[in-house]
Amino acid sequence: MKSKLVIIGASYLQRPLVRRAMELGYDTHVFAWREGAVCREIADHYYPISVTDRAAILAECRSIRPVGVVSIASEVAAATVNYLASALGLPGNSRECSRLTGNKHSMRQALLTAGVPGPAFQLASESVIQDLPLRFPLIVKPVDRSGSRGVTLVEIPRALPAAIVWAREQSFCGDAIIEEYLEGRELSIEAVSFQGQHHVLQFTDKQTGGPPHFVEVAHHQPAALTRVINRL
Repeated sequence: MKSKLVIIGASYLQRPLVRRAMELGYDTHVFAWREGAVCREIADHYYPISVTDRAAILAECRSIRPVGVVSIASEVAAATVNYLASALGLPGNSRECSRLTGNKHSMRQALLTAGVPGPAFQLASESVIQDLPLRFPLIVKPVDRSGSRGVTLVEIPRALPAAIVWAREQSFCGDAIIEEYLEGRELSIEAVSFQGQHHVLQFTDKQTGGPPHFVEVAHHQPAALTRVINRL
């Protein structure tokens, strides 16, 4: 009997994961709303349940009894993966880790507490707008979205209120964060961490459409680096 693997998300972003899991011999069980769920055509089993409906997915998972719950390329799906893994006793990130990394303001606070360098930041509020302790230019963005949704570069004070309103409208919880703008090249590091060991998979160059919204348009792997520091 094949081992069963639950995959959260069924868009084109999760398609490589579904295909690879099937190549490895897993019985794939995919959960996502119907709109854009291209993986329903290739997965072994498809469930038309929103990735945010954790209780409904968990109920199905208790019957499926998977060996793992996974996803890729989705912060919303990642939070559900962590919730399910914890509830089912499977490997995954802790709920506290999910809480901190799923909210950009909480993540900035955690990094600051740990002594990790980063830009000055502030949670958006009416008092902040009136007496902002940060230096322009600024980046305004929702605390809980991905893919550059709701992101704006703000160069002058009078443009700040509109940027905050837009960011809050894009946010699931209605909050926005303001950060001092750091100019430079944008890269990401893909890695798998397990039991205190970090395994770097790839360095990625990110290409965006530039200011004011910095929408990601392409990723280039491996990144064009002259030297890689092999230490985390």
